[in-house]
Amino acid sequence: MYETTYYVSYLGICAALIFWLARILNRSGAIFLHDSFGDKEVLIRSIAHLLDIGFYLLSFGYVALSIRVNWQIWPNETLTQVLGFELGEIGGFLLLLGFVHLFNLLLLAIFRRRTVVSPTPAAL
Repeated sequence: MYETTYYVSYLGICAALIFWLARILNRSGAIFLHDSFGDKEVLIRSIAHLLDIGFYLLSFGYVALSIRVNWQIWPNETLTQVLGFELGEIGGFLLLLGFVHLFNLLLLAIFRRRTVVSPTPAAL
């Protein structure tokens, strides 16, 4: 009984988080991409799409690897213990996504700084 609760709730919570975060990150990231890359619409759409694909691959891959397929819940474990374990896995998932998000922001900031600092041919 607890195994079914674990699988359904873990997959449901992770799927909801993935789609909700992807929507927020895409919407908010579009403004940052426009600021970083100017009026290059094709490049902005391409980078946004690549970031979305990377986000989905990383997210679903982590969930697929972290789910306990052959996990036997012992009869003396309570629902509270199972949910505590599940919350620990969801917390690890959110930490991973947070670190990857910060890494992406760092890379975009580096690209933005490089485009702002690099001298133009007319300035030489």
